[in-house]
Amino acid sequence: MASTFARSFVKGISWESITLILTTIAVYIVYGNFLDSLLFAFVLTFIKIGLYFIHERIWKRIRWGKYHIIDGKKVSS
Repeated sequence: MASTFARSFVKGISWESITLILTTIAVYIVYGNFLDSLLFAFVLTFIKIGLYFIHERIWKRIRWGKYHIIDGKKVSS
């Protein structure tokens, strides 16, 4: 039930790759400058990756809503 450092990091990278594309498109639509849109999206993405990683690691330590299945029965952590 534990998550590794690598798993949390890769989850952050995969999600932020999607949002990088969406942010670039949205900023380009508003401002019409592709290079500025891409720069903005990259800066925002790196900030969000760091914050997501910290958020994920904090939630890993919170037991609320987690359970184990032992002998076919749900057991709270």
